[in-house]
Amino acid sequence: MADRIIRHSDLMKLVDEVARKRRIIGPVARSVPECEPPVRYFYEDVERADQLDLSFRYCVYSPKRFLTPPSETLFAFDQDDGGFVAAPQYDRRPTALVGVHPCDIHAIRLYDRVFDLEHRDEHYFARRGATMIIGMDCPGPCTDGVFCKDMGANVAEAGFDAMLYPLGTDTDGDEMRYAVMFGTKAGREWLLYSRQSAAPNADDERAFEKYQADKEAAFSFALRTRREDLAELLGRSYDSLLWDATARRCYSCGSCNLSCPTCYCFDITDETDLASGSGRRWREWDGCHLPEFALVAGDHNFRPKAASRLRHRIYRKAVWIQERSGVVGCVGCARCDRACTAKINSVEIYNQLAEEA
Repeated sequence: MADRIIRHSDLMKLVDEVARKRRIIGPVARSVPECEPPVRYFYEDVERADQLDLSFRYCVYSPKRFLTPPSETLFAFDQDDGGFVAAPQYDRRPTALVGVHPCDIHAIRLYDRVFDLEHRDEHYFARRGATMIIGMDCPGPCTDGVFCKDMGANVAEAGFDAMLYPLGTDTDGDEMRYAVMFGTKAGREWLLYSRQSAAPNADDERAFEKYQADKEAAFSFALRTRREDLAELLGRSYDSLLWDATARRCYSCGSCNLSCPTCYCFDITDETDLASGSGRRWREWDGCHLPEFALVAGDHNFRPKAASRLRHRIYRKAVWIQERSGVVGCVGCARCDRACTAKINSVEIYNQLAEEA
């Protein structure tokens, strides 16, 4: 049962109200003439709600860079009386992520988990604690090649403050209506205090039930192996010749890592000004497909071959992250496959391994 019903125009008013207090980030259409269709969507900062396009199918990149920037200063330090004084750098800007699809919500939930394991990442949680998430459900696969249903990520039941479900246009046929589900107290207060929404009536409930049934029928499985059986499959496939055969095409460019919403590895560097005695510690994204990723002291690289790096990424996404965190490590968005310059495809790897087995 839906919590509320809201029209598109009223939703835009609400987003504009949020923009008075929060930084707004959401899907923005950009012309890309060389592509077909000649438009792509990106999560970007906007000043007004009408700059968003909530009818988008998918965004080229996930919104992870707004929670874990590609590069960020962790702390600055200055020399003081024979020692050093450090000043942590936190970003607590009030932010609202608008129009986040279920797969990316699952990815954020993974971040919430892994950055709280063993040593809590206060820099991540400074941003996360200041961020409101307004989700946008997918009525069907956003593009070819996705396998989000296989990974259980095409539906989100938590990880958002409010989730919107597009029910189609109203009886006049001129304005989209959304069913709304609350995920947090903050999401409930945001919508109810505005008085821009309405309680669902019997027709609304039937429309929501039909939406959910149509969505279930629209998604299909792409993998020949159940998600629960991937660990067993990969356990039998560690020495498969497929890794070397596929890696012959790999450029080790790291596009798969950098476009992935669940990759969270980073490298840390200290930068010091010897004259002033000041400096900073900063981190930037890193990726396991890059040749230097596994390079350690003594110039030893324990994954020198592209095949071992490819295998590592697949095992990590399908098995190891979930074993460590309890949250699925791949959300099936296929961004890695679309970004791959060599056209290496995750679904093909899993299915070819299943054929071998």
